[in-house]
Amino acid sequence: MKPMNAPRDIDLGGVLVDPFVRYLFLALVILIAVRVVVGRLGLRSVFANPPLAEAAIYVCILVSLVAFWL
Repeated sequence: MKPMNAPRDIDLGGVLVDPFVRYLFLALVILIAVRVVVGRLGLRSVFANPPLAEAAIYVCILVSLVAFWL
């Protein structure tokens, strides 16, 4: 069995940034893409509270990224 490598900190101008920030940013990019698709398909009216649904989708995307180590 191959050992799993832990994600490394990101160095931004001498400031070490936790790898979790990468997941936050990637989840935001994916959420923006999902918002565009949902908007084009006209599915925003399906949700009773669209901002709450977007927040829930963001959390689901973020948890998926962290759980699957993407």
